[in-house]
Amino acid sequence: GFVDGMKYGDNTKAAVIRLGLMEIIKFIEEFYQPTKLDTFLQSCGVADLVTTCYSGRNKRVAEAFVNAGKTIEELESEMLNGQKLQGPPTAAEVNHMLKAKGREDRFPLFTAVHKICIGELKPAEFIDCLKNHPEHM
Repeated sequence: GFVDGMKYGDNTKAAVIRLGLMEIIKFIEEFYQPTKLDTFLQSCGVADLVTTCYSGRNKRVAEAFVNAGKTIEELESEMLNGQKLQGPPTAAEVNHMLKAKGREDRFPLFTAVHKICIGELKPAEFIDCLKNHPEHM
């Protein structure tokens, strides 16, 4: 949603999906052993990730957040008719786990999403996270 709100194209979105999947796999391997790679290739893995990135309430609110000048909480209330976002609370939980083990720097995409959700990072800075991602180094 942040990528769409900033009017980046499908190649950027594909990069986010790719790096996001890599971080998901690395997170699960680090925090939940044993892990089977084929789990991530099932509907509950990559298919859900792609669907979430192209549609749904989290995508819509993130897209609106980029230009609305409102908080995520305000947009959630205005746009979702009583439904709740899953992304921000999940990002907070994941960040709590990463922070507890001093691993935030190894998961820059996860960390950036959390920081955007709590107002510590502007969505435009999200692109720097992609450019400087450790998978590119």
